[in-house]
Amino acid sequence: MNCEIKNILIIGGGPSDVGHENEQDAAAFQAFSMWKNIGIKTFIIDNNPYSLLLQEVPASDVFVKNINTQNVEEIIKTKKIDAITSIYGKKEALKVIQRLNKNGILKNYNVKIIGLNENNISLFGGIKDNVDNNTVLANRLLENDIPILASNIINDFDELRSNIEKIKFPVSVKPVNPIKGQYRNVFQNVEDLNAQINDIFQQSKVNKISLEKEVGTYKEIGMVAIRDKAGTKMIISSLEDMNPVKVNSTDSVVFAPAQTLNDIMLQQLRATTFKVMDCLGIKGICHIQFAINSKTDEYYVLKINPFFNQETSIAAKATGYPLAMIVASIIINYSLTEIKLPPKFNKLTPILQPINDHITVKTPIWPFDYLDMADSHLGPHAKATGAAIGVGRSAEAAFMNALRSSQPSPKDVLPSYNYLSEDDLIEQLLHPTDQQLLILYEAVNRGYSTNDLSEITKIDEFFFVIMKNILKIVKFVKDNPLDPKALLAGDRYGFGNGMFCHYWNVSNQTVVYLQENLNNKKTYKMIEPTAGEFIENTDSFYGSYESESDSNQLSNNSALVIGKGRNHLGPNTAADTYTAEMLIQLHKLGYKTIILNNNPNSVSLIPIISDKQYIEPVQLGEILNIIKLEKPSYVFLPGNRHYLIRELSKLKDNFTLIVLPPDQKNGIWNVPKADFAIDLLVSRNEIIPISTVGFKSQEDIDDDEVDKQTDYYIPFGKDALDIKKIEKMAKNEVQEHQLTGLIQVLFHTNHHTGGYAVSGITPLRITETIFLNEVTGINWIKILMQMYTEHFNPSFLKKLIPSIDSTSRFAIMQIIFPFKSLGISNIPKKRDFEIGAKLSFGKSISDSQKNLLK
Repeated sequence: MNCEIKNILIIGGGPSDVGHENEQDAAAFQAFSMWKNIGIKTFIIDNNPYSLLLQEVPASDVFVKNINTQNVEEIIKTKKIDAITSIYGKKEALKVIQRLNKNGILKNYNVKIIGLNENNISLFGGIKDNVDNNTVLANRLLENDIPILASNIINDFDELRSNIEKIKFPVSVKPVNPIKGQYRNVFQNVEDLNAQINDIFQQSKVNKISLEKEVGTYKEIGMVAIRDKAGTKMIISSLEDMNPVKVNSTDSVVFAPAQTLNDIMLQQLRATTFKVMDCLGIKGICHIQFAINSKTDEYYVLKINPFFNQETSIAAKATGYPLAMIVASIIINYSLTEIKLPPKFNKLTPILQPINDHITVKTPIWPFDYLDMADSHLGPHAKATGAAIGVGRSAEAAFMNALRSSQPSPKDVLPSYNYLSEDDLIEQLLHPTDQQLLILYEAVNRGYSTNDLSEITKIDEFFFVIMKNILKIVKFVKDNPLDPKALLAGDRYGFGNGMFCHYWNVSNQTVVYLQENLNNKKTYKMIEPTAGEFIENTDSFYGSYESESDSNQLSNNSALVIGKGRNHLGPNTAADTYTAEMLIQLHKLGYKTIILNNNPNSVSLIPIISDKQYIEPVQLGEILNIIKLEKPSYVFLPGNRHYLIRELSKLKDNFTLIVLPPDQKNGIWNVPKADFAIDLLVSRNEIIPISTVGFKSQEDIDDDEVDKQTDYYIPFGKDALDIKKIEKMAKNEVQEHQLTGLIQVLFHTNHHTGGYAVSGITPLRITETIFLNEVTGINWIKILMQMYTEHFNPSFLKKLIPSIDSTSRFAIMQIIFPFKSLGISNIPKKRDFEIGAKLSFGKSISDSQKNLLK
């Protein structure tokens, strides 16, 4: 069919934060690629420097600006936009389109809303998240016999008294338009409600409260579905939270597909999902959250999410269904039967509902080991900064792979909580924290019955049975050291080599030798949407121990890139974008690319940017198995994985090991403070200056300690610098310490003499490398790939580098922190606590700073 749309504006997701990683950017990148192939031009507005779109979309089509109505309207006016979408952004993206639609701007410029129905867009969230819009949405659903938790809006005490007899306890009470934060109070009886209701009224800016049935102990189920222009609908995957509704889904372990639903309930949720999409006219993607009473099968729609989020990302990874590509076609008016996918998919894939022959489990990652002052208890507000997934033939194997992927131990050993007293253990069961999973294992190990644990935690007994099964195998492995049957049993249940080494007190080489002599060796199964019913080559694999493997050596000229895995504080999403760029650039250099990673929200796991993906724990045993199969020419490994670097270095005769991104611990410091720096590219034969960099603290009292320098600007520009002198000093440092790659030499000013002194020399940080990409218009990760694979042309590069003290354009990158989302304040803003960043350009430093706020 012919598509009338020529230019699309994507409103991006902005900086990463709690509950928001790279998942929307990953979906948007795939949409950009699909649209580009059919001649549609994509524009993007975003101020997230770590966005892959900002790295890959032509600079002329990127608008590095804050996401607000004024900036979007200006783009619409100047770029002849045909269509606009918010499904790849957060709440602010939706609000912008709502305002533009309400003010008639979109109609005046003939701009279509795609991804959401323009007649119903005001129902989602509401321009001011106001009660009226929520009521309209509720009424629309109720009119279509869709079960929802109806909220009663109470205006005063008299109205509360008149309604009190109608209320069925327990109830959830929230202030409408709260003054601060999102309050939610649960009351079991009238007496407790009366005692606190005055305070709750006062927490509302409009002196109103909302009452609804309390379902915090209900089971939470998600359904991810799509719908095209003809009304054809399809469930992509069901999702089941291990925790009940009272724990935010971001902070819960999630299983795909759902594990504890009977077929009747599954069909009811399917039918309700389709009914919701029909009555709201949703064309594209939708994730619906349900609350289910396991005892009565009573269920309610909790939330409707007609956009890409972390759950849709899990659904795509779990099924292998090319969700983002298909939705990109649906929202520009293709029906499912008209969609054409890349050749590796079967031509029927778009219209076939995915089926699973495996299970996928997501585990959250929290920041409390960095921010121990934050409340680590799990509840209705998201606190996780990242996630990891595990895939397996059984729930036990998937669960263990996910748990191992979520742990920081480089040696694949799970922490133990056997030292907890019974009182402390029960307290942790009643009030779960970020350590919940291991606490539950400990309780099962101590003999608590599955029934008792389910009653205490409100977690379905099924999940405790899984843990019980795993612990039986743990005991079998411990009791039978070096026994091939114990080894195979552990392997099939998702154990890592480090666990066998720990239990048996042997080396990894011993475990590998035993595994090589098993009848059932390590195999890999493809994650494909039709579970083998049709021939497909999704090139995404997980480990198993069976008689046949779906994976063979990809090429004699391949590069294996080890991903970062779980996102934490620090470089976080920047490292993932860095990894994605490595894959893109290696492919352009002619290498077949392979990625090992396990972050469901990762851009580096986008299928179209690598030739093969392995979703496995980033641990030694898994890496060695993939190297043995694929025989890569190069292995790229992050610099902070010291144990893996040491072990893989022993095998470097078989491949070239490249440590990238580099380890910041390789830096040499004279003093831990800096005012400015110079970035250089250092190869074996060349030292090429790139740019000066200025630093600034966000604290009220400007601090020159390096770890508190959380604003970066290029060029330095604050004072006139003696560039020749700085270059000479920097080159001397490089020659003395013999570091290669992208290098930063830092300086501080001697306030007595006015001269400069070297603070230190260090590999350029991940975040600053991507910042440098944006500012110079040169892809420095591309340059590094060329350099490390012997394709580097320094003379060509020198022509591209602008004057390092150019003052024609200034850029600022400002780190953002998760403190507000975690409910903490008065915390020093340090680099280690970073969760994201925002970017701004201007004609001067002050101009750039103003644009950060516009």
